Amino acid sequence: MPVLVHSNSAQRTGSLPSYHLIGHRLCPYVQRVAMVFSQNTIAHKRTDIELDTKPDWFLELSPTGNVPLLVIDGDKSLFESAAICQYLQDMYWTKLFPVDAYDRAFQQGVIAIGDKILSLTANVIYRDLSENMVDATLHQIHTQMSIISVLMTPDSVAKDQDLSMLDMVFATVFRPFALISAGLNRDLFAGFPTLRRWSNQLAAHQTVRTAVPATYYQEMHAFIACKDGYLAKRLRAIPHQDLTFGVNRPVM
Repeated sequence: MPVLVHSNSAQRTGSLPSYHLIGHRLCPYVQRVAMVFSQNTIAHKRTDIELDTKPDWFLELSPTGNVPLLVIDGDKSLFESAAICQYLQDMYWTKLFPVDAYDRAFQQGVIAIGDKILSLTANVIYRDLSENMVDATLHQIHTQMSIISVLMTPDSVAKDQDLSMLDMVFATVFRPFALISAGLNRDLFAGFPTLRRWSNQLAAHQTVRTAVPATYYQEMHAFIACKDGYLAKRLRAIPHQDLTFGVNRPVM
């Protein structure tokens, strides 16, 4: 697949820095940075690379070899999505976290649980080779979801409201659930109606929808299906054109 380069339509004014976001079309951590750029209409250039064949120029720029990478003014770079989002918040006074110190710290703690779920989801995609391994990981995901459902009741998300960092993180955590549920015939939201509602509201938000290609689920299907895991084997038996995704509904 050729490298994709595009710029958003926002106009950079004054002496603000120039930004070049380097990422991958499906990466959840890149999605978070893309949402912050979009919500704040920050002008930037974006280049998407292939993770299996990272170009030499990218490896020279990135100290970790991972995406996202943000190049600033052509001669400085930032890595790790949390650091990049924090930088953009500081630069543009965007309100990604509550002002209250306790509320801010509490949300950061919940975000850490979200990142645990995302890491477990990666196990299902990349590393779980048998149904038993998948079942063990899904049990761990259920445990983390239980903790979140006890800790908080998510606020309703209107389609035109600004998203918090908590919203953005969990939008990326929940996004692959529909495909995983379809592939495994399991309902990852079973027993968590408030989290299901939150996920559906986030999925309908313009900032969340435009952070990935319109063909996200087809591309994600192809991305997973070529792996060696149990989920990949299941998805290979389901042509992507037979999959339909909207809201996260209970598996029947």
